[in-house]
Amino acid sequence: MFKNVLIAATFLFLFSSLSAQEEDLLSLLGETETTDYTNASFKTNRVINLHSLENTASGVLDFKISHRFNPINNGIYDFFGLDGANIRLGLDYGVNDVMMVGIGRSSFEKTIDGYIKYKFLRQSKGKKNMPVTAALLLTSAVNTLKWTNPDVEDLLKNRLFYTSQLILGRKFSESFSLQLSPTLVHRNLVETLVEKMMFLL
Repeated sequence: MFKNVLIAATFLFLFSSLSAQEEDLLSLLGETETTDYTNASFKTNRVINLHSLENTASGVLDFKISHRFNPINNGIYDFFGLDGANIRLGLDYGVNDVMMVGIGRSSFEKTIDGYIKYKFLRQSKGKKNMPVTAALLLTSAVNTLKWTNPDVEDLLKNRLFYTSQLILGRKFSESFSLQLSPTLVHRNLVETLVEKMMFLL
């Protein structure tokens, strides 16, 4: 009986010694620190009518139907703004974890648009510590309405307009994210005050 206890105690001692030595060796190597990227700052790649911090997942093609209601003050007669809604049908594609592209067609001015969105900073902690996510959005669009201005030649360049947007944001908690989207819109052809006055006369 005593002999069996002695053998068991010897095995336990040897096993614990080997385990301790293994842990010492691992501690000498050091643990590799990983980078944890923040995800789901918003639940989708749009916030109302703006792009959000999020991208469509890599390799995913997403079909979106977006609409903007007219004013609702005419009540049921305009179906609370739905009768005059502007609708956009679009395809969003996730190229990889940081880039997405898209194309769409809107009923407003019969506009066809395309865009690219690239995240150049990603909120993270661990090996790489970054407090915010930042992305650049570049869009180009063309107005395809029938040309009605007899004073200006109907050229493609006159129908084009561009949007550049910097998207900055941070996820503070599971229930609160904040985003800023400074935006620059450029139209190749704009109506001037003189043209408006001539139209009124």
